[in-house]
Amino acid sequence: MTYNTQDVTDTITLVDNSKITVPNTGIYDLQFSSQFRNTDNAQHQVTIWVKVNGSDLANSGTVITVPARKTASIYGYAVAAWNFFFSLNSNDYVQLYWLPSSTLVTMEHEPASLSPAHPASPSVIVTVQQVA
Repeated sequence: MTYNTQDVTDTITLVDNSKITVPNTGIYDLQFSSQFRNTDNAQHQVTIWVKVNGSDLANSGTVITVPARKTASIYGYAVAAWNFFFSLNSNDYVQLYWLPSSTLVTMEHEPASLSPAHPASPSVIVTVQQVA
């Protein structure tokens, strides 16, 4: 997963739009939510997992099912949301990965709309904070 907007960065940095890098040794809480859209008439799966310093984190993978679309204009959506606690060293980095079972499943950003009125919906939101 990649990120193109940062709201509050404090001391945690984003490298190469995907590596969430911590400045200090400690325990960190990573929370995320991601929105997936399926444009196919069949349901599909998405696997999501975590890498720490480029290596898969054991037992971090989860599979979700994204429903099939209902009509030509009503797509299937699913939201994945988890949080993880990590013991990290200074300059370690964490990345979120995803793999859909079909190219018809995407991480979807929805723009703001006036009719019906709603704010934009990002494809992924990530929050990381040091807790100890």
